Amino acid sequence: MGRDALAAGFLLLVMVVQVAVVNRLPLPGDVAPDLVLLTVIGYAQARGAAAGTVMGFFAGLLNDMLPPAAHVMGQYALVLCLVGFAAGRMAEVHPEARIITTLTCAVAGPVLAAAAGALFGDARLGEDVLTVTLPREAVYDVVAALPVAGLARRVAGGPRMRASRPVRYPARSRL
Repeated sequence: MGRDALAAGFLLLVMVVQVAVVNRLPLPGDVAPDLVLLTVIGYAQARGAAAGTVMGFFAGLLNDMLPPAAHVMGQYALVLCLVGFAAGRMAEVHPEARIITTLTCAVAGPVLAAAAGALFGDARLGEDVLTVTLPREAVYDVVAALPVAGLARRVAGGPRMRASRPVRYPARSRL
């Protein structure tokens, strides 16, 4: 219970930093990295697919209610739910591919958000958003992915995964 409460508090802190600081930074391209997405990826990698799905859903639902939201309620919850499941499942099946999983999910987040926006009929989705804004957002997410997801993994405190080594027993004598 303690790790989950700490992770939830960390997620709330990340949401506040996202809205109050990161979204206001004058970055080129008028986009910013999605720290909430990256936090869900790190949490899911530390705790697994089921926990990542639940954390992604609630993080997305809270993020849907934050002030700059101009989309259908639950849209971002769907995206983070899917990304949390994918990141957690890949961590369960292939724990050695953590970096590739983190970067892939960081790119998949904005793509899934655009797909969900198209599914729900978002009128702001135009050719310029798909060809200019979406690639820039994916690049910012990739740049920030490893440090943010790594910090989230550390806060979530999942079990440390070590490479397994075969156990060798000394030869026993028959005496």
